[in-house]
Amino acid sequence: MIPLNNDYSDRFHIVHKASLRPEKIVFYTQFIKKSKDNDNAVVQLNDKNKDFVKSIGIALISQPKSNKHDFEISQKASGRIREKITWLYHLSKNQTITTHNGKKLFNFKMNFITLTLPSKQKHTTDVITKECLNQFITECSQKFGLKNYVWRLEFQKNGNAHYHIATDCYIEYWKCKKIWNRIINKLGYVDHYCSKFSKYSFQDYYKEFHKQGQEDYKILKGRFDMGTNTKWCEPNTVDCKNVTSSKNIAWYISKYITKKSDASLNSIVAVRENLESNLRLWFCSRSLSRLSKVEIFLEKVSSVTDDIFSKLKNVKEYVYDYCQVIYFDTKEQETIVKQSLWCLFQNYARENRYYSTV
Repeated sequence: MIPLNNDYSDRFHIVHKASLRPEKIVFYTQFIKKSKDNDNAVVQLNDKNKDFVKSIGIALISQPKSNKHDFEISQKASGRIREKITWLYHLSKNQTITTHNGKKLFNFKMNFITLTLPSKQKHTTDVITKECLNQFITECSQKFGLKNYVWRLEFQKNGNAHYHIATDCYIEYWKCKKIWNRIINKLGYVDHYCSKFSKYSFQDYYKEFHKQGQEDYKILKGRFDMGTNTKWCEPNTVDCKNVTSSKNIAWYISKYITKKSDASLNSIVAVRENLESNLRLWFCSRSLSRLSKVEIFLEKVSSVTDDIFSKLKNVKEYVYDYCQVIYFDTKEQETIVKQSLWCLFQNYARENRYYSTV
């Protein structure tokens, strides 16, 4: 705790607070500079008092000088993506899904979808995003009830853009593929794929993909047969992974979706894209954008929060210059703590108009 004296209390309101997220609690002290006209006003710091404020425990955060991202996710953006996916996972209720062929999928929590292009990218990525990805999300919202999602743009080694989408809405793979292929063919990507591979013999197909270090003969033969059976009009442009209840699964998804891309600034991307543009690299639904942290005034701790603070188990604690952070896993807590967390998060979500899928 930062030592306080009369000089500090005369110039600042001192508030002890905690911020609660699904996987951590942060304890910190907030200093609000007093104003002569209004004791509750928060005023902008000037050069004269910055050093003083920093000395008593306020971290001064410098704003970025430019919005340019060089086609790579920043550390701050990675943190926000992880935060949104964590909220998405913890607010998602376990579902039992029945597929089109009658198969049961138990404890479904999230869908992790990857959308790719089947042929060489001919348009700038902002065109793909605006004309294809946005339409895909709109159609999924209308047909399947997609409300909560996070997407991230990434570039493959061949320079093509592809998108990762995390959502709590179940959408079957074949439905995703049908919609995405129809949409991207507005720009000719399926037709180009069909025109190229319809001329291939299996020897040509095997030679092209085997030299790239991709799958063995049996797998490539199966893909070639599938292509010929569909007249090369249904390229495999979609991957869907169903996420069920599992320890740290939200962390693994967020780590994958925010990983650094070795191909983000390759020569193909640099030539094709407008490097001065502020191309959006990720986005989340409005419902998720409203969620950040549950702020708690420690002077007014309720019985619910007291159950959480006093009974957490198997925590990892870190003390920094300006705060104390406690990490925990909800699944490892006692029933009363799980119930308290669930109650607190659900109330917070409702207050911020979060759309529950179920």
